[in-house]
Amino acid sequence: MAYRLMLVDDHPVVRQGLRSFLSRQDDLEIVAEAGSLAEARERAAQVSGELDLVLLDIELPDGSGLSLIRELLDQPHPPRVLVLTSFLEREYVREALRRGANGYLIKHAGTQVLLDGVRAVLRGEMPLDPAAARLLAQDRSDPVAELTPRERQVLELLAEGLSNRDISQRLNVREKTVKSHLGNVFAKLGLRDRTQAALWAREHGLQTTRR
Repeated sequence: MAYRLMLVDDHPVVRQGLRSFLSRQDDLEIVAEAGSLAEARERAAQVSGELDLVLLDIELPDGSGLSLIRELLDQPHPPRVLVLTSFLEREYVREALRRGANGYLIKHAGTQVLLDGVRAVLRGEMPLDPAAARLLAQDRSDPVAELTPRERQVLELLAEGLSNRDISQRLNVREKTVKSHLGNVFAKLGLRDRTQAALWAREHGLQTTRR
């Protein structure tokens, strides 16, 4: 079964290129496209409950794509949202993640990076362009302080080498909850994946001793 995607970008050539590349993947299907906020709202309503992922640009002719993120996530069966933009500014990155975006990639990063990012989001991960991750980290004097006690606990267990399932059993929570906590950790610390998070935790002395 193929994952169902919607493309939101005001440049027809960009949409055509994305559609052509992504449609060649056996596990991906483009089911809707939009070139503006108004059109995106209309298309999203038409395929509500059927979308798995929205590739979303930020600058659209009738407003910011950031305003659409929460609307999409408030649907009864919300899709994941991957921001794909030419803009690399700290406030854009921070606001996109604050509103619930599942990742932030830059258009010129290349097709393989995009494909890896799409599949990472569909797996429940949060891909971030390396430059975007650095922007988020620049103004943090005490990044650990931004984590909730539970997020820190999950990060410590990840640094021990535990899988999401192991962490869920250790903390007596659902595996989906662990994934959610890890997504928050990645966003707050400007990290891209589990490996980077584990290294970060060890470098900052967050690895615990197994009992």
